[in-house]
Amino acid sequence: MTSTQPRHAAESGTADFNASDLLRGAARAIGGALAHRARRGVGPGERLPLNGRVVFITGAAHGLGAEFARECYSRGASVSLVGRRLAPVQELAEQLGDRAAALEADVSDFEALHQSAKATAERFGGIDVVIADAGIAPPSDSILTVDPAEFERTADIDLLGQWRTVGATLPYVIERRGHIVVIASVYSFINGFLDASYAASNAGVEQLVHALRVELAPHQTTAGVAYLGFVDTNLARDVSAKDPIDDIRVALPAFVTNPISAGQAAHAVVNGIAARSSRVGAPGWVLPAARVRSLLSSLDAVLTHLIATVRRAEASVHERNR
Repeated sequence: MTSTQPRHAAESGTADFNASDLLRGAARAIGGALAHRARRGVGPGERLPLNGRVVFITGAAHGLGAEFARECYSRGASVSLVGRRLAPVQELAEQLGDRAAALEADVSDFEALHQSAKATAERFGGIDVVIADAGIAPPSDSILTVDPAEFERTADIDLLGQWRTVGATLPYVIERRGHIVVIASVYSFINGFLDASYAASNAGVEQLVHALRVELAPHQTTAGVAYLGFVDTNLARDVSAKDPIDDIRVALPAFVTNPISAGQAAHAVVNGIAARSSRVGAPGWVLPAARVRSLLSSLDAVLTHLIATVRRAEASVHERNR
C-alpha cells in the first residue's frame, strides 16, 4: 500500500526518532560516567585540603600569583614559586617562610619548567596542586592593525605557556592524585574585540582543561579552569587605562567591570582547589554568565556600535607607525 504521508513528514519523524535515541543514549552515558566518578570517589565530593600539600605556582612573582602563594601558604601548604625572574620570587619566599621555595623559569621554556617541577619534587617530596597563572597583557589593537609578533607572543604565553606548565608537572600531580587549575578569564566566553589574541588564548585554555579533565579521570586526578573577571592588579590597571579598554568598560554594566581585589580572587580559586572544582568563577556573576554564554552573543550587536573606539584604536597604531 502506498503511504499518503508526505515525504518530508516521514523524514521528519525518522529524524525525531533518531534524535530521541541520541538524547537517551547521551543521558545514559552521562549517568554512567557520574556513577563511575562516584565509585572512584574523586570529584567535587572528595576534598583536597591544602594543609600539608605542595603547590606549584607559575607567575608567582607579583599580583595574583603572589596572592595565590600567600593564600595557599596560610592554609598550611608548601609553595613552589616559579617566576621569569628569580629575585622577586626569592623575596616573596623569604617573606613567607621555610615552606616556600623560589625557582626561575619562563613558561615559554618547557625544559626550564620541567626542571622546576623536578626541583620542587626533590625539595618537598612531590607536587599535589598546580596553579598555572603566568600570563601577559595583550596589545589592545584590532586584528587588522596588531603587530603579528605581539599577537603570537600573547598566544605563546597565555595559551602555550599554560600547556607547557601542565605538561611539565602532570606526572607529579598524577602520582599524588592531585589537582590542576589553569587561570583564564571571562574572555574565554565573551567577545574579545581589540583583545583577540588574549580572548583566543583564554578560549583555548578552556578547551585544554576540558580535555585534561577527561584524560585525568582514569588517574583519579582532577583539573579545573578559573574564570576571573576584572581583578585589581597593576597589570589590570595598566590594561584598563588604555583608551579602547576604558571605552569598553563604560559600555558594559558597572557590576561587570567593577574590579575585585587580588586577595578575593585568590581566596575563591583556592577554595575551588580544595573542592576539586571543575570551574571556579569570581566575582559572583561570572559562573552564571558562563552558563548562559550563548545568550552573550547578543553583546556582539551592542559592541559593534563602538565603531569610533575601533577606528580610534586603529588610528593610534597608524600614528605610531608613521
